[in-house]
Amino acid sequence: MVHSLSNYLRQRNAPWSQETGKRKRSGHRSPAMLCGNETTVPHWTIGAVLALFGTAVAAEPMGEATHKLGTVGGRERTFIEYVPKTLKPGAPLLFVLHPSGGDASGMRDYSKYEFDELADKYGFLVVYPDGFENTWNDCRGGSPFSSKRLKIDDSSFIEALLNHEVTVHAIDRKRVFAAGWSNGAQLAYRLALEHPEDFAGVATISASLPVKENLDCGQVGKPIPVMIVNGTADPINPYRGGMVNLGAAKLGNVLSSEDTAKYWAKLLGLTAMPELAKLPHKGGSTSVDSMTWVKDGTPVVVLYSVQNGGHAMPLAGEDLDSPVAIWDFFSKLPSR
Repeated sequence: MVHSLSNYLRQRNAPWSQETGKRKRSGHRSPAMLCGNETTVPHWTIGAVLALFGTAVAAEPMGEATHKLGTVGGRERTFIEYVPKTLKPGAPLLFVLHPSGGDASGMRDYSKYEFDELADKYGFLVVYPDGFENTWNDCRGGSPFSSKRLKIDDSSFIEALLNHEVTVHAIDRKRVFAAGWSNGAQLAYRLALEHPEDFAGVATISASLPVKENLDCGQVGKPIPVMIVNGTADPINPYRGGMVNLGAAKLGNVLSSEDTAKYWAKLLGLTAMPELAKLPHKGGSTSVDSMTWVKDGTPVVVLYSVQNGGHAMPLAGEDLDSPVAIWDFFSKLPSR
């Protein structure tokens, strides 16, 4: 199966069953469904105010997922919080950011709940935020999304969620990570560029850094570990750099995948050649090569190049299982 953005959007837009409230789709798992009554979560304040209201969601894995509604900067925002039964104070926090046209529920469903299952296994908290009108205000100056046009402050939204989880679940502020796909990956880059002090590492799928002329955000210039998964045949985010094309829309030029990785490696003080490897091949039309920059014995920048891969998130059964690789990368990093 090709886990492409077009497949993701077809699944997300599948009709709802009036009888059960379940989304009808193909695949081996049923998606999360809303159930129960809304319950008020304690009010809290940090700069931006987020008053939360929770609705229980039936989770596929063993923990509990809750769909929450609140207000940040005067705008209603929503997110899904997945809490494993094994969660303890001082646990890591992982933000998982959906692509444009998607949402938190669809991202859990599309990723086959792998992040939730990993959270069950390793005891970390997962938060799936929803973008404004299904998009994120990322660093690409050419973005046509309403979140860009209206200058939605998604960074403050993520910061508000981070502080909320510190208060409610006592997560470890030094072990906070962000992973995203496509537009969500571009927001992860923004967080790494502007707020590296808040994150121990980020991971991106189907995204490269905007070139200077297309960069519409600040650059703190501080080092942060980064993992990248890009397809060499991506029709939207060009592997070798150039114009990002989303249908008829042009979102501006980006760096090549390798130059994107080298940018983060340079910030970490790494200028030597990376270690090269090829992942074991499990069959199919794609294969995966890796470039790894190591610091003090730990991989701190990794570029996975999916040969013949498109604008897609590799999952279990393929040469690269993105969620597993992402958490493996994060789990080996030092605390911020």
